[in-house]
Amino acid sequence: MTTLGEPFKAAVLSLRANKLRSALTTLGIVIGVAAVIVVVSLIQGLKGSVMAQIERAGSNALFIRPSMPGDMPFEEFLKLRDRDLTLDHMRALAAAEPRILAVTPVFFSGGEVKHGGRSTSTQVYMTDETWLEQNKVNLVQGRNFVPADLRLRSKVAIMGPRLIEKLGIKGNPIGQFLTVNSLSLEIIGLVEEQGATLGNDPDNALIIPITTGMATLADSQRRQLIFQARYEPTMASEDAEDMVREALRRIKGVRPKEREGFRVISQKQVASIMDTVTGAITAVAGGMVSVALLVGGIGIMNIMLVSVTERTREIGIRKAVGARRGDILMQFLIEAALLSVLGGALGILGGFVIGALVGKALLGTIGAIPAWALVAGFGVPAGIGLLFGMYPAAKAAKLDPIESLRYE
Repeated sequence: MTTLGEPFKAAVLSLRANKLRSALTTLGIVIGVAAVIVVVSLIQGLKGSVMAQIERAGSNALFIRPSMPGDMPFEEFLKLRDRDLTLDHMRALAAAEPRILAVTPVFFSGGEVKHGGRSTSTQVYMTDETWLEQNKVNLVQGRNFVPADLRLRSKVAIMGPRLIEKLGIKGNPIGQFLTVNSLSLEIIGLVEEQGATLGNDPDNALIIPITTGMATLADSQRRQLIFQARYEPTMASEDAEDMVREALRRIKGVRPKEREGFRVISQKQVASIMDTVTGAITAVAGGMVSVALLVGGIGIMNIMLVSVTERTREIGIRKAVGARRGDILMQFLIEAALLSVLGGALGILGGFVIGALVGKALLGTIGAIPAWALVAGFGVPAGIGLLFGMYPAAKAAKLDPIESLRYE
């Protein structure tokens, strides 16, 4: 019976004798595994950041938006009679159901904000006085909007802390003025730091009354608002969805069996969408990365074949002094597996470091790496090493000892 001790020792000694070649051979595996870990880390970080923002709104929150082409077959989308969502709809919805505690409108737009000769790009949130409370965002200075600001279309703004740095505002920002999208606005409040996520930096945002901001929007934009509705916590989310949907259908005059031109989304649906999207991205990335692992496996087989040729005489001597075919086979299989597992370990380490750095820079957080990714980081390379090492190992095991001793 072949034991692992002697073949393992011989494999380690062989790899140590060719350190540079062993390192270069594992490079394809290292790159492939590191890419998997980085992608998984970023996806998990993105998912966590998005869900953290959604959860800030509370478990009893729903999001209502106009229908989009991706919500249904395009032919049906074109047949929709009414895709508008306006402030009047929001007010009617808030009045229609006493179990709806608050309905908050929001419209996102970009803009260039200017102050004291300096300018920077910003994201403008157009909303009302309920937005800060709905999203659990605290003021650190100044005041929130009041109903009169919305009624009088006051030219006021609440800003994120990063805007202060970008605009170089000195001293107390409250009471100072800035310009965005042709509007001259007085700063009345400063919100706490929230942290950036991919494509979204609320610390660089400017919040203005929606009635004030609408003056800068086209008519079509004014009719495509997004609502955030908060319902009684005692209600189940499914019941709240049905309640809001039916109320809006009545308000908008949607006929029975007619598709409504809006969509009501719960936190469960957001989580499901995120799972679907991240799963698809992971699958695509995994397919692309598998090419690197395949190339790494071919590289291992190529080097192992070269090693068999170079060590033909050594193999003959080992067989002449009693080594069996199983010993030789096991030695070369162990060499191939060690190269792959070493590459997997280095790939996991490198992927974790790169993923942490990139995640911190883009998402403001480090994504947790799931256990399956770590297991795959070791298991898949080991399997590849064994698979691609089988042929060179079998070739070495079959060498005739007499012919091997004669090999020059």
